[in-house]
Amino acid sequence: MEFLFYTIAGIVGLFFILLILKNLFNWKKFCTLCVSVSLIWIFLLILFLTNIFTDKIIIAILMGHTSLGLFYLWEKNVREKFKIFRLPLLLTFIFIIYLVLENFEFNSFLIIVGLWVVFSLIYLLRNNKKFSKVANKLIECCRNW
Repeated sequence: MEFLFYTIAGIVGLFFILLILKNLFNWKKFCTLCVSVSLIWIFLLILFLTNIFTDKIIIAILMGHTSLGLFYLWEKNVREKFKIFRLPLLLTFIFIIYLVLENFEFNSFLIIVGLWVVFSLIYLLRNNKKFSKVANKLIECCRNW
């Protein structure tokens, strides 16, 4: 079965339907592309969980796009000092996607929790001279490249 073809066709169709509805009702608060991709993977995930659809790869790719979109949305709207949490947030999204599609991995969970603890401590101690350089380097990790 041509899963990729139907997935792409579904996204294209939904994109134009949502674009028309967005302009018709003057909705400004959502990204048509993001919502199209998200609705398709949610639909495919439901089909997958009910054993109607079998291609986890397509679902994972689309979920990854959504998680990255959420990451960019968070990054755009969060205050600069909270950008220290980029790595743990992105890895948490990846962990959640894997959890939904495959299973729970305890060792990965421990790494994620450990990262949140370490980054939270650095954040809390960011005004200390020893930790301020580390905190600033973590915040600036994605600049000037």
